[in-house]
Amino acid sequence: MSDKELLAQIGMTEEEAEARAQDFERDSWDAAKLGKPRRGRPSIANEEVRPFTVRFPVSLMAYVDDRARAHGHTRSEELRRIVVEAKSRASV
Repeated sequence: MSDKELLAQIGMTEEEAEARAQDFERDSWDAAKLGKPRRGRPSIANEEVRPFTVRFPVSLMAYVDDRARAHGHTRSEELRRIVVEAKSRASV
């Protein structure tokens, strides 16, 4: 299949394809401005982070999920917030 046939199938002219290619070149990653790309998710803390697996009763997870939804957080974010709140109230 030729380039012209492919462009015709997706409903794009050669001029549109060239304009998109130029946009891509213009918007490509600028390491001088943005730094070297890093793999993986961004860190959630300024220290080492490790996964932690825990089991909860279904009713308790439902509470966490409801609270997360109310605050606009994920389950993991809400669990971290709950632990941070408890730590700030603790006297130890």
